[in-house]
Amino acid sequence: MSNRKGRGWLFVAGGLACLLALIVFIGRQLSVDYRSPLSCCLRDSRTGGGRGVALWAERLGWPVRSLEDPLWEAIQRLERPAGNCVITAGDGFWSPHSTKLSEDEWRKIADWIQRGNALLIITSELASLAGPLEKDLLGKSASDQSVPAYPSLPLQWSTPSVEPLPETSELPVPWGGHLTVRADGPRWRSASPDREVAADSHGGVLHRIPLGRGAVYLLLDDFAWSNAGFDRGENAGVLAAILDRELRGGVLGFDEYRHGHGRVESFVSFLLAVPGAATFLEISALLGLLYLYGRNVRLGPPEPYEQPERRTAREYIEAMAQLYERARAAPLAVAAVARRLHHLAAQRAQMPSEVAKSLGEAEHYTVKNDRPAKPSEACQLVAELVRLRSRCYGASRTQGEQGQEELRHHGA
Repeated sequence: MSNRKGRGWLFVAGGLACLLALIVFIGRQLSVDYRSPLSCCLRDSRTGGGRGVALWAERLGWPVRSLEDPLWEAIQRLERPAGNCVITAGDGFWSPHSTKLSEDEWRKIADWIQRGNALLIITSELASLAGPLEKDLLGKSASDQSVPAYPSLPLQWSTPSVEPLPETSELPVPWGGHLTVRADGPRWRSASPDREVAADSHGGVLHRIPLGRGAVYLLLDDFAWSNAGFDRGENAGVLAAILDRELRGGVLGFDEYRHGHGRVESFVSFLLAVPGAATFLEISALLGLLYLYGRNVRLGPPEPYEQPERRTAREYIEAMAQLYERARAAPLAVAAVARRLHHLAAQRAQMPSEVAKSLGEAEHYTVKNDRPAKPSEACQLVAELVRLRSRCYGASRTQGEQGQEELRHHGA
């Protein structure tokens, strides 16, 4: 029985330890930090965001647009059918609902590019482009030929943040300038001769892949065009050369929908858009599971029910005596004895003068309502009343003794 109880406490301690570890981990995720994963979002001014790129583009006169619809829908709503450039960045899914890009969705994007638009894809994990992009743009063996920057991570929220000061290297760009990128970042060797590639001895980092009258720019680096490294070297100049080449009266769009900053599609998505809502749901689910476990699993042997012992009449009388003693109930005792004597006098229809005098003194004492710690006066008055009752109305000796004993008990 004791072993079972010990195991129950181990379960409780383990559950509390897991809860503490989860709160610490999530607290670190929610804490204010200047680092963030790669997103290039206009609203993110941390290392992985694109706030600096957007402000820089607006200062140079390029129209900036926040795309808060799915990319395959937002590009169809742009004012101009061609001459636009859109940036989408990240190592995860192209949808906040963690759904893969379908063939039909990519076909809409590809048709838009072929009309004369440019798509800038920024990622540090080439395997995240699996699916129609890998098939049409890179070839089926593209992920096998690349050198990953990070090991594959099963959960999207565990994506590492962009480092503000990594070890960097400079790569020459075919259309002029040098690109400052992470020295240990991913590389990919492209075998197509018609592609412009900024590369070093390990492989290419920036690839321009022509597609119809447009092009796809693939940057395998999370540092060069994010807030962390946009002001390093000639990174801004390289992006400016691309925009001069591809922007022909269109807009520079940033894919915000991809990272959950887009439209609200349901009441659930509206609730999840509230800051901290997902974390609150996770903690609530964990607490709910712990509550159900605690309600349905016995952590120790049942305790036997012991019926409380009934009190005797003597204990009740002693308790009442102590209560009267604490209340200093001398006037109550005098009034009780005087009331009994007055009742006997009324029954016998005779009241001697000495009885009337004693009853007057008793009434005066009761009205005065004095509750002394040592009621000697009350004891004398009660003794006199009991003596008069016995002498004038024939009360038995036993009753008199009982009255005196009652008085002594009350005034003890």
